[in-house]
Amino acid sequence: MAVPEKIIRIDSLFAELFKKRQWDKRLALHAVFRNWPEVVGAEIAERTAPQVIRGTVLWIAVSDSVWMQQLHLQKQMLLEHINAKVGGSEKISDIRFQIDAALGEEKMVVRSPQPPASPQPVDPEEQKGFERLIGAIVDAELRTRLLALWRKAHR
Repeated sequence: MAVPEKIIRIDSLFAELFKKRQWDKRLALHAVFRNWPEVVGAEIAERTAPQVIRGTVLWIAVSDSVWMQQLHLQKQMLLEHINAKVGGSEKISDIRFQIDAALGEEKMVVRSPQPPASPQPVDPEEQKGFERLIGAIVDAELRTRLLALWRKAHR
């Protein structure tokens, strides 16, 4: 069995690999994903999401065409904000937008369930009138079920 010449720490291997492949520069660019609401602000972050960086071009999903147009008009300012927040020497060179309708869906409001209302008594005169109305039905089970349904509807 061969004895290794020198033991190398794994963190130094990763550091060397990152430096050799220049991943540290690329990793700095991707900080925009982690800090999106801080970079663009809450209102824009609600309607957008960074998708991918290809080269130095950032692709952003936008909720609808109106927001896409607005952001396209503010593209230079947005690019400056993004690059100000990105550390490292490499910067985002361009921004491209694409529509993703799922971003624009309204957030569902969860409401607490209302306590059930206490059942109101059925007016006996109205019930008698309905019983006369369904009295012509020959099937007794059908009459019983119709009466139960009517009672439920009139609570």
